[in-house]
Amino acid sequence: MLVFGSEHVYLEQMAVSASFEYRLSRRWTLSAAAGGVLGGRLDTNAGSTAMGGGGVGSLAASFIALEQGKYWPFIMLSGSASVSAVQAQPTTWVGVDARLGVAVGYTILQRVTPYLTGRVYGGPVLWRGEVGTDLFHWQAGLGVVVGLPWGLDLSAEVVPFGEKRITAGVGVSF
Repeated sequence: MLVFGSEHVYLEQMAVSASFEYRLSRRWTLSAAAGGVLGGRLDTNAGSTAMGGGGVGSLAASFIALEQGKYWPFIMLSGSASVSAVQAQPTTWVGVDARLGVAVGYTILQRVTPYLTGRVYGGPVLWRGEVGTDLFHWQAGLGVVVGLPWGLDLSAEVVPFGEKRITAGVGVSF
């Protein structure tokens, strides 16, 4: 949900992206992602505005603050900056975002990693010559990463609290 003055705007956006991660050390990882917005919509009291195609991009870093032990979980801290831009009449819609997050999880059976996550974020949204922001500046949810043979990973995350979000991914390590 976005806020432009006193107007609340519901945002729904479908995007596909690819990311590249580079491990600097056992604890630090850097990543970059780019992709496309396939479409979406903005719903206001005055009606619905279709979103056309556009682009997304981000840069991120993560740090393992506490490595997993036999009796305690890992704690990972993260930060990212991202931007997306799409056509949404009467003008272009642009969202800029900076995010800080924490994930707490535990790897079981050497391949399955369930985790809890929480994030805070903020940034402007530009549309119709107005500057808006998110109604929520936080999110909380859970996810899982499953390591498969041949360097493949499957991931899924459901965030039902704050900014709602569902993501799924496939990764390849080389």
